[in-house]
Amino acid sequence: MREILASLLLLLSLTIPTCAQQATASLDSTTIAENRELDRLLLEAHAQRNVDKVMDLFVKSPDTFLIAPNGNLAMGWDKIRDSYADFFAGLESISAEVKDVKYLRARGGIIAVGTVVFHRKDKNAPARDRTVVWTDFRRKEGGKWKYVFRHAHWPLQPPPAAAP
Repeated sequence: MREILASLLLLLSLTIPTCAQQATASLDSTTIAENRELDRLLLEAHAQRNVDKVMDLFVKSPDTFLIAPNGNLAMGWDKIRDSYADFFAGLESISAEVKDVKYLRARGGIIAVGTVVFHRKDKNAPARDRTVVWTDFRRKEGGKWKYVFRHAHWPLQPPPAAAP
């Protein structure tokens, strides 16, 4: 029995890294570039605080959804639009830079996971940086990559160090 278990563990240890490498390796440079461009366009639309530009990047469907970093769920294209309009209305300025991103082929599209740092100035508040971790699913629609869903959240902050 131990030999069978050891064999299974060995097989899994050899198979899992290969599957992950194949997912990354299966993406051609054009697909990666197109998906990086989609992310760049989203950040550009944020910097311009332009709801129309953001919404051009989402699939127009009642099944499209966004989970904002604060945990609010916007289900459907119109609700996502309202969410971005409210968000942008509370900002004086915002810019961002992607720190890391990985794209994985998924049935019918691409899954992305990444980290972005937003430099934002809310109205009537001091400027601050917010790190956001996100996952999303995107697919081609009309020859262009578009978001089907996006889930972003603020990472948990480590608890303050205990006083000595």
